[in-house]
Amino acid sequence: MSARPRSPGDRAGIDPKHLYIGIEVAESFFVAITYTTAVVYRVTSGHQNALQLILLGTMLELSYFVVQLPTGILADIASRRLCVITGRFLVAAGFLMQGLSPGFTVQLLAQIPVGIGAALTFGAQQAWLADEAGETELTSVFLRATQLGLVGVIAGSILSGFLASLGLDVPFLVGGGLAGALAIALLFVMPESNFRPHGRTVSAGTVTRQAWATLSEQVRQTHRAMVVVPGLVLLLGMLFCVGMWNESFDRLWGAYLLKDVRFPHPFGLGTVMWFSVLAVATALLGLAATEWATRRTNKLGPASVVSTLLAITIATAAGVIGMAASRVFVFAIVAYLTVITIRPLFSPLVTGWVVGRVDSSVRATALSATEMFDSGGQIVGGPIVGVIGVLTTIRIALVAGAAALAPAAGLLVAATRRVRVRGDAAG
Repeated sequence: MSARPRSPGDRAGIDPKHLYIGIEVAESFFVAITYTTAVVYRVTSGHQNALQLILLGTMLELSYFVVQLPTGILADIASRRLCVITGRFLVAAGFLMQGLSPGFTVQLLAQIPVGIGAALTFGAQQAWLADEAGETELTSVFLRATQLGLVGVIAGSILSGFLASLGLDVPFLVGGGLAGALAIALLFVMPESNFRPHGRTVSAGTVTRQAWATLSEQVRQTHRAMVVVPGLVLLLGMLFCVGMWNESFDRLWGAYLLKDVRFPHPFGLGTVMWFSVLAVATALLGLAATEWATRRTNKLGPASVVSTLLAITIATAAGVIGMAASRVFVFAIVAYLTVITIRPLFSPLVTGWVVGRVDSSVRATALSATEMFDSGGQIVGGPIVGVIGVLTTIRIALVAGAAALAPAAGLLVAATRRVRVRGDAAG
C-alpha cells in the first residue's frame, strides 16, 4: 500500500492545535494593530463624515453576508486549507489598500476583500482543525485561543498607538504586511492530511447551485424552529434591533470623541495613544463582564438568560444616551466603557439561550439565523443612522441608534412572558 502524499505541515511537524491557536493569536494581534487607531486616520486624514464611516461598515457586512454560504460550501467541497490561506491573503490586501489612501472611495472598496476574506476563513478554519486534530477535546483549544487572543489584542492595541504616532497610515501598512506574511507562512506549514473532498467537479456553477439549495433549506428549517420554539422569533427580532444600533455605535463613537468631546493630553499623551489605552481597557473589562455573565447564568440557570439580556439592553441604551449627552471627557469615557464592556455579553447569552431551548435537529440553523438577523440589522440600520448624522450631528445620530434598543427591550419583555407561559403550560 502506498503512503499518502505528505503535506508541508507534515514535514514541519506542526501540531494542528498549536497552529490553530497561533493563527488566532496572530490574527487578534494584526487586527488590533490595524483598527485601534483607524477612526483617527479616517476622520483626521480622510475627513470622512458620519454617513461615510457607517457605509464602510455596511460594505464590509454586505461583502461578508453575500458570500458567507458559497464560501462555506467551497470549503466543504474543495479545501479548507485553500479557503483559510486565500482568505488571509484577501484580508491582508484589504488592510494594505486602506493604508494607501484615507480617501472614502479607496476605503470603501477595500472593505470588499476584507469581507470576502473573513467569509472564506470563518468556519473553514474550525472545520480544518476538526479534520486534522479530531473532533474531541477541542473546547479547551478554542478557550485557550480566546484567552491568548486577548493578549494579542492588548499588545496590538498598544503597538498601534506607537505606530500611528509615526504616521496615521502606518498601522494599516504594518498590519497588512504582517497579515500577508502569515498567509505566506501558512502555505508552508499548514497541513491538510485528513480532508476528503466530495467527488464532484468544483466550479462556480456547482458552488452557486449548492449555496442556493442550502439557503432554501436553511430558510425552511429556520421557519420550523421559529414555530416550535417559544420566544425564538422575538429573540431574532431583538437581534435585528441590536444590530441596527451596533453598527452605528461601532462607526461613530470614535468620531464623536474626536469631534465633540475632544481628548485631554496629560503627560503629553497623544490622541492616538488614547485610543490604544481605551482598546486595552475594553479588552480587560470585556473579559471581566463575560466572567460575571457566566457566573450569573450558572447560578440562576437558563431561565435567567432573557432577563439578563433585557438588563444589559436597558443598561446599554442608558450608557449610549449618557455618552451622547455628556460634554465632559471623563463622563463620556465612563459611559463609553460601560457600553463597550456590556456589549460582548449579547453573543454568548443568545447562543446559550438557543442551544438550551432549540432542538438539536435545527440548532445549527437557528444559530445561523441569529447571525443573519444581526447582520441584517446592521446593513439596514447603519445607513439610516449615518444619514441622521450628516443632516444633524453625530451626538444626535448616537441617540438615534440607541433608539433601536427600545423595541429590542420590548421584544425581550414579550419573550420572557412567552417562555413563562409555555413553561407553565408544559408543566
